[in-house]
Amino acid sequence: MARRKAARKEGPKDNRKYLVKNLKGVRLGPRPFMTGIEYYRVRRAAYAEEGTIYEDCRKLKYNADVFKDLKAQGRVRTTDPRHMDQMDIEAFLIWMRSKKYEVSTRRKYLSCLNSYLKFWGNHALADMWARGDLRPFLKGEEKDIEFLELEELQQIFEHIQGMEGYDGIVFRGYISIIFGIAGRPKEVIDARVGDVNTKDWMFYVRHPKAEGSWGKKEWISIVRQDVHPMITTFLQERKAYLKARGIRSDYLFVNPETLESYSLKHIRDLKYRAERECGVKFKLKVFRPTWATLTFSKSPKMGLSINKQLRHEKFDTSKKYYIAYRNKQAKKDLQYEWEKTPLNLKK
Repeated sequence: MARRKAARKEGPKDNRKYLVKNLKGVRLGPRPFMTGIEYYRVRRAAYAEEGTIYEDCRKLKYNADVFKDLKAQGRVRTTDPRHMDQMDIEAFLIWMRSKKYEVSTRRKYLSCLNSYLKFWGNHALADMWARGDLRPFLKGEEKDIEFLELEELQQIFEHIQGMEGYDGIVFRGYISIIFGIAGRPKEVIDARVGDVNTKDWMFYVRHPKAEGSWGKKEWISIVRQDVHPMITTFLQERKAYLKARGIRSDYLFVNPETLESYSLKHIRDLKYRAERECGVKFKLKVFRPTWATLTFSKSPKMGLSINKQLRHEKFDTSKKYYIAYRNKQAKKDLQYEWEKTPLNLKK
């Protein structure tokens, strides 16, 4: 069978019509918020990485439908990003509160919206932020850190070892790597075969968080040695499957139909299947805090090493968002600490 090489991506589409100097004169049509996103996408290409732009535009398109509905309900005056004012933004705040979004989610949506409005010369949200108007909306109790108990983790890994077909091969490799490196889901999905070094057990993070800004591409350790055999098996099974079909691709998680990397949506679909079959509900992002929590619970003095693996600038970030340190664990760690400072009491 003739070998197929990875198909070339289509060339960039003509974006010249979006490169206009006077944004105030642009006609955005009946759905101005949605139409304006394409102008924003094209102009941001010089300042941010493709992955960051994609995620921001995905959020904006979702919120475009939200603003459309709010306008239909008479709760916002306009959805034109050039003319939206404080009252329009407040309606959006009320909508987010009604959805019971976490503070972190509210902050992400507002940050994205602020950038979009400023692009169109609208500083209404930026002014609200500067005056402190948003402070009450962005305050609240931090949610508990989600993580898997060791028994749940064991159950998941035992199940995925038996998942059949190419989907099973891909899912085993993906989960083994994100847990093995304590990585973020998006940092792994577009990996290349050469990003996995099984000699020194290192992984190259080529698409870090905040890529193009403060994110840094780097080699990190695959610190969980218990998943090393699964990663080795994944690479062998992947190679055999693709070779049998005459497929060659550098993508680690290649889709045999498109010869491009699988999307995170496909991995999530496999996760839903695994959840149904093994009986444990989990999120792809939970493997990172699970690794941090399990490691810290057994070795509290390893805080700085854990922080280094998570690639945070400050340990406070790891401690606040990734290490679930519970009362039960604190009691265990402090059980004999009193012996270091005993009181001399009469019996």
